[in-house]
Parts: sequence; C-alpha cells; structure tokens
Amino acid sequence: MLYSFYMAIMKIKGVVKDYAWGNKDFLPSLLGYEISDKPQAEYWMGTHPSGEAVTEGRKLSEVINRRLPFLFKVLAIDSPLSLQCHPNKIQAKEGWKKEEELRAKKEACNYQDDNEKAEVLCALTPVTALCGFKPFDEAVASLNEYIPSSFDTYLKEKKNIKELFISLFGLNQGDKDIVLKELETSMEGKAKTQDDYYTTEGVISTVLKKYPGDIGCVFPLMMNVVHVAPGEALYLEPDTLHAYVKGNGMELMTASDNVLRGGLTPKRIDLKELSSLLYFGPSFPENVKKREKDGIINYMTPSPDFMLSRMDDGIFNAPLSVDAIVIVEKGEAEIKDQEDKVVLKKGEVCFIEKGSAASITVTGTLYMASEAYN
Repeated sequence: MLYSFYMAIMKIKGVVKDYAWGNKDFLPSLLGYEISDKPQAEYWMGTHPSGEAVTEGRKLSEVINRRLPFLFKVLAIDSPLSLQCHPNKIQAKEGWKKEEELRAKKEACNYQDDNEKAEVLCALTPVTALCGFKPFDEAVASLNEYIPSSFDTYLKEKKNIKELFISLFGLNQGDKDIVLKELETSMEGKAKTQDDYYTTEGVISTVLKKYPGDIGCVFPLMMNVVHVAPGEALYLEPDTLHAYVKGNGMELMTASDNVLRGGLTPKRIDLKELSSLLYFGPSFPENVKKREKDGIINYMTPSPDFMLSRMDDGIFNAPLSVDAIVIVEKGEAEIKDQEDKVVLKKGEVCFIEKGSAASITVTGTLYMASEAYN
C-alpha cells in the first residue's frame, strides 16, 4: 500500500534486537523502557526488512515509498561479537550472482544481498574493538611471546599473515586445544583492563571464556586492539576483519546484511570465501576525522552511502537534499519546518524528509544519520 500524504518530519520507532552479546541496561536507559531479562544488543532505525522502523503502526518504507541506503543503529555491547568481514560492492555483486542456485535451493549462503557493507561506530562510552591485522613482524612477535611452543610447532615457517590465519584454521581440534591451552596459561596474571578499556590480554581472556575451543581466540594477537573514546568514531572498510568487544555507540552502515564470519562464533564459517574477501595486509586504524560545518559535527568517512553527524546545544539547519534520521542521546530537541513540528525527548527518533527546510533546536546531544552530502 502506498500513502500519498505524510508529514515531512515524523516520529518513528525502531526495533530492539536481543542478541546474546548485548547488555541489559544501556538501551532501556536510553529508550526509556524497563530492563528485561534478555540482553538488549541493538536498536535498528531504518528501512531494512530485518528490522524496519514504523510510524503510527506503518512501516517507514511504505510511508515514504522507498528504502533508505543506510541503516542506523545503537549498539550496546557487553561481550565480544564474532570476528567478521563484509564484502565491498564488487565482491557483493559477484558473490550474490554465484550463489543464485544455492538461494533457489534454500541452501546456506554467504550473501544476503548484492550490496557492500561499510560501517562507522561513534562511541557513546569507552569502546574496545578489534580492527584489521598488525604488520607481519609485529604479529609474529606477539605469537612468539604468548604461544612460543605452538608457534615453533605449527607456524614457524609461515611467510605472511594469510598463511598464519589459514594454518591456524586448518589445525585439527586436538592441536587447536594445545594452542589454546598455552594461550590461556600465558594470560594468567596479566592486566585485563587499562583505564576503561580492555587490554589485548583482557580481550583474549574474555574470548577464551566465551568461546572455548575456538581458534579465533588466538587472532587478537595478530590484530589491532583499538580504544575509541566517547565522541570519537571508528570506520571499518568492507574487507577488514573486525569485532566489537565492549562498549556502547551509534553505528551507521550501508543497508546490507552481508556478514562472513572469521572466528569467535558457533555459526558457519566459509574459510575459502572469507579468505577471498579479507585484506591480509597491515591496517593502521585511526579515529575518523571530524569536520564542523554550520555547527554540525560531521564524521567524514569514504562511504558514498551515509554520513554520521552530531549536534550539541544549539540551533541547526538540517541538510535539505538528503533523507535523515535523528535520535536524541541527551536532553531534548525540537524539529520544525513551515508546516510541521516534532519535539523529541531522550531516546526518541525522527525521520526528516529530503527537501524539507527543517530547523533543529537541541538542548543536549543529538545524532543524525543521513545519505552522504557535501
């Protein structure tokens, strides 16, 4: 059903996802509902079919007669997510096409759509994450420090990160258990946290407990452990192995559900396909650069599909050329144009139609997700 009339500014309500890695209190505190016995991991705000926002009981895509190219989320992370990687646009199109017969037979597939999946996470509380591989020499040094016997037995002759990665996956479970036991012993007595973040040892100790027997517990030795302070953001390229470990944040991504897992999970892993997507060279994660324009703080990523912005205490003009979704993190906001006005309290969400001359008055902090604009 299509609706011929709707307000250019309208309150919407997202969808809570109760994944096992979520915490129990952050989303209830933000959104204003009672704490549940189940972990509350994600709050989806957008038009993705797996969790679509609604307005007055109607799906947002039906009301505006289109789907948005981005998906806006709040993440509440209590324990590590699986190691994962997403395809870029070319990889997604090729992967979607080659799995056509598998989808027809309703068999397990790696690709859920033909779109890339890039993402940016802006920390609301201190966030620890794994993001990309260290340079080979640094990874070897870490492996030698924490699993020296296993390194000499299984990995000594490997020439690059890809060979280390595939060799660890290729061990039989008995050999994996030997490696993991040595790793667990090496973690004893090590500091697990520093300030409000996990150390590398803290990440490893956590995943060893959560994912016993999973060789992915070794991979943090080969990866960058990243600390993201509140108000700062981390951008994840589609071909980068990563996992969020702890913390809460605003996440904005391409509207895609393509996830290939690379450890720390009981779910299916397609090592051959994963290896074809992953960038095994060294990554050097940095905070996303911020650019202030007319008082709005924009987090500048390479993605052509989305822009994450923040507004603190003031009066702002929303971009006129793109669709946007806003959520109040602290305080309240008033959004109005010549015809409509919406007042948002903490945790409330609003869709702003492209082309509307919206003025946003913020007392507190508001985050905005939109299509990319100049």
